[in-house]
Amino acid sequence: MKTCIPVLLCLLLFQSTYAQDTDKTGPITVSLNISSVPTVHFSGKDTAYNNSLSISPVFDLRGKSGWGASYSPSILASGYKKGVYMHSIGGGYESYGKKNFDLAFTYTHYIFTNKTSVPYTPLNNELFFSYAYTKSWLKPIVAASFGFGKDSAKNSVHDVGIMAGLGHDFSWENTGAFSTIEIDPSIVLNAGTNQYFSFIQTARYLSHSHNFLKYIKKGGLRKKSASGTSTTGASLELSNMELNLENSFELGSFSIHPTGSLFFPVSSGTDNSIYGCWQLSLQYHF
Repeated sequence: MKTCIPVLLCLLLFQSTYAQDTDKTGPITVSLNISSVPTVHFSGKDTAYNNSLSISPVFDLRGKSGWGASYSPSILASGYKKGVYMHSIGGGYESYGKKNFDLAFTYTHYIFTNKTSVPYTPLNNELFFSYAYTKSWLKPIVAASFGFGKDSAKNSVHDVGIMAGLGHDFSWENTGAFSTIEIDPSIVLNAGTNQYFSFIQTARYLSHSHNFLKYIKKGGLRKKSASGTSTTGASLELSNMELNLENSFELGSFSIHPTGSLFFPVSSGTDNSIYGCWQLSLQYHF
């Protein structure tokens, strides 16, 4: 936490200076994200994995150019050993709602408290890229994440996640009490190295459900070889097909964003039962 505040202040100072230099003042957005997060409970020889409630306030400062910074503490609000389990500090470029494309490339640093029952992960850094071509009726979507960090033995580790698919935006203006209503269904294929449990953005099928065990070794630890050393060079494999329904209801500066996803596992050797996750985001733009 000691490194959290200085890094955040540097990001905000950079954004503030950039906005002044270009004579553009960026909006401040305050959000409250409510979702599920997997938890693990050890009781004697028994190990139970469950879905618990996660609440994450988000503070985002972003200029009209698209450059900005954000900070979010994530709180485990139900289940075993409740409390703050993660701080997320990010910065980068985001541009949505343009005529021809949506584009984002960001860096996020995760600070884990390791004081709750949320599973362990050594991946505390992420580089993320996403692109969607919005001019066509069916918009192509691609995204990639590179998560990296060091495990408990101080070995450098990483995971890669890729997603690609199609989506379409339905939008209505001045409908009832809302100034804008948007419904955005999409279908994507997810692939990843999936060596560890993680919070990288292309792998919500890991970070939002106890079903992450379909894809990785329990606890998120790297698999060992017969000699006892860590294995490396995990290959990129197709993980699942994901159906998403993202919604947005705007009322002036306030907006509600409920999202639901269904995952259809397709990788060989896994339990192929369907499961899902959800998120509710409340936002206010200053």
